[in-house]
Amino acid sequence: MAAVLFALACDDEPQRTATPQSDLPDETVSDFRTQESDSGLVRWTVKAPRANRYNARNIFAMENPKIEFYDDMGNLQTTLTAKNGEYSMATHDMLAYGDVVAVTYKGEVLETDTLRYLNKEDKIVSDSFVKLTRGKDVLTGIGLEADHTLESVDIKKDVRARIIEEDGKLNDLTP
Repeated sequence: MAAVLFALACDDEPQRTATPQSDLPDETVSDFRTQESDSGLVRWTVKAPRANRYNARNIFAMENPKIEFYDDMGNLQTTLTAKNGEYSMATHDMLAYGDVVAVTYKGEVLETDTLRYLNKEDKIVSDSFVKLTRGKDVLTGIGLEADHTLESVDIKKDVRARIIEEDGKLNDLTP
């Protein structure tokens, strides 16, 4: 009996697990970084301490991604962070999820659970609850379409606004 146990323990065959092969990454990258540029100008950069590449889905799944968006002069416009994200190698679109926060150079803050950046359209979209803070003003609602600078923002439904007038008077524009 001891010889059988010893033979099993010394088996050189790799152990098979119940995990499907498609769930395993094809590659794991530390200090992941990629960027999009146009005519030599960087449009955005995405960084993550760790990313797993999945060839079958053509994505990198990132941990703690940080996306930085730049203007035509190379100035940082917006920084977006999340707990997790996905970067499409085919479309260069990105999905951010888990405590998503985007902060503009003006100090405006967008918070949500899930957000997509559509590279070709240069738009940020979400179907989740969103909260946009601009100074003392707060806009909330469900769903969003915006440019990456948050200059043009369209909240899709259940829009609520709390506006503080210059004299300090509160206007609650809740329907």
